[in-house]
Amino acid sequence: MAQHLSSPTNTLFVVVFVFLMATSLVGAFVTTSRAFPNAAASSRLYARSSPLLQEALDSYPYSFGDKRSATTEQKATTAFNELARLYGDEEALAMVKLEPRALAFDSSNYAPCLDAWTEQFGLEKSQAMVGRNPGLLGVKPFTAKEPAEATMFFSYIIAASRPLPKILAAGLLLSIATAGFH
Repeated sequence: MAQHLSSPTNTLFVVVFVFLMATSLVGAFVTTSRAFPNAAASSRLYARSSPLLQEALDSYPYSFGDKRSATTEQKATTAFNELARLYGDEEALAMVKLEPRALAFDSSNYAPCLDAWTEQFGLEKSQAMVGRNPGLLGVKPFTAKEPAEATMFFSYIIAASRPLPKILAAGLLLSIATAGFH
């Protein structure tokens, strides 16, 4: 049994799996722990529309305007422009790519929720928390006013676990591909 565990194939599998896991976890924290430096400057620029609006609308995987759609193109445009005003263009686009349903959430809740979290954590930490977990954009303002330490904690867990399905799939494919080598 010990000889089977120390085979070159198993060692290669373990090394690749550990490397993939480590890089995804580091990437989850490095890319999402950045501050939102352009949010203040961009909030002055958006009386109308973000330059990344079309890219955000294109990344919405559902159709607009039919009876079963969650939102209209006009509401999605308003939601993205509000995100861009509060978080900056690039950050808003990154959030929409992570959570396309953010374009269907009630955008009138975005600023009150950010204000409530800003009172608890400060602006940069609150923006980073929502950047790690864009699903928080669906929260109602009265819920955001409650103590949110657990929300902050779970935003890190969500960011770290987001790439896990891809890593597990790669590990499964690698194990299948190397199963016949002994």
